[in-house]
Amino acid sequence: MAAEPQSLKMRAARVHAYGGPEKMRIDEVPIPTPGAGERLVSLAAASVNPIDWKMRQGRLRAVFSLELPRVLGRDGAGTDVGSGERVMGLGAAGRDGTHAEFTVFQAHSSCVIPPEVSLEDAAAAGVAGLSAWISLVENAQLAAGERVLIHAGAGGVGSFAIQIAALRGAEVWTTCSAKNADWCRSLGAYRTIDYTKENFTAPGQVFDAVLDTIGGPVHRASTEVLKPGGKLLFLNADPVHAVTRKDITVLPTDVRATQKRLLAVLTLIAEGRVKVPIEARFPLARAADAYELSRTGHSRGKILLTMA
Repeated sequence: MAAEPQSLKMRAARVHAYGGPEKMRIDEVPIPTPGAGERLVSLAAASVNPIDWKMRQGRLRAVFSLELPRVLGRDGAGTDVGSGERVMGLGAAGRDGTHAEFTVFQAHSSCVIPPEVSLEDAAAAGVAGLSAWISLVENAQLAAGERVLIHAGAGGVGSFAIQIAALRGAEVWTTCSAKNADWCRSLGAYRTIDYTKENFTAPGQVFDAVLDTIGGPVHRASTEVLKPGGKLLFLNADPVHAVTRKDITVLPTDVRATQKRLLAVLTLIAEGRVKVPIEARFPLARAADAYELSRTGHSRGKILLTMA
């Protein structure tokens, strides 16, 4: 008789204590058991996002306290064990995540992947794609002819944001290093600002919207470049300074997955209108190395873990 799923084991990258890469191990743990309204997914790939190494370091423990050991990772793609369908989704907060061979997705925060989209592309489009979509399409309601500044345009979120903003007919400016300027322009940026040499506030109040993925001093300075009535959109894990201007709107991005939102992003990819910027792949066994690449802040596009 075949073993019950809950008696089977999987490999998982687990954080055993707050700290650096030495606090991570590849462990053999039980495969999770899905509950009502959930699906068990055999993962092919999962994203590594900046929040992962920040949570491992303990930088977010005041907001996201971990019960250790813990499997991190928010998004991924693979095969629904029950239906055999290719699916992608975001895991529920407070539970073990996607940096493992299997995970559980809630039905409402996952969806079937269109046939034109690869499993890797779907995995990379989860948190980053939704972050850009919710910020620019839903919160900013960015329109043709508007000018938007996207910080860190070469990063995972920034790479999606440039493309989505350009598709909506906006004039896209972005901050990036000189080595990534051509990359950002290829995605649709009208102008790039080398943050190592240029002050992005120099043009003055010329933007209808700013997408801040950095926080700290960048968040405060971003208020200086918005037109009256402009919108400051942000998602980050670093401190956000109080905004004193009363003639702008500050909109945090709550990255919550729904089937409708996931399919909106996947449809753009399926139609070839958005390119998925995968720049680095690591096997699950090298999860700690993937976290370290993310931690440097110098990676371009998305970092993936592959489970094969």
